[in-house]
Amino acid sequence: MAVREKVINLIIPSGETEALLTTALEIGFVLGAELHTNHIDVDNFAEYGIYDDSGVAFSKPTHVNHWKRREGSGFDDSYKPLLFDTESKTFQFKARTKTAVTKDTYFHLILMYKINPESCS
Repeated sequence: MAVREKVINLIIPSGETEALLTTALEIGFVLGAELHTNHIDVDNFAEYGIYDDSGVAFSKPTHVNHWKRREGSGFDDSYKPLLFDTESKTFQFKARTKTAVTKDTYFHLILMYKINPESCS
């Protein structure tokens, strides 16, 4: 198995409250994720979630700080653990805020997962 990264970029445009992306992931096992954002308005609650192809919250929407990489841990333990097989499903990634953002706000999610090398050819 090879470890790969998949980057999911979402931008909430200025004046809006939500961004989403629906996409399929390569077949593999998702170990975890880390999120980077320029959202700094502590009074405007921001959350991030992942939904499966039936619209059910696969990784329940939680505050963006819950998705940040943890310091002082080993490589594997520093990511938010997700631990699921992609199984050729389609997933929806959603970022939203309580009120409209005052500037374009990005959410840059990095998924770390294992892929069977035979599926890479």
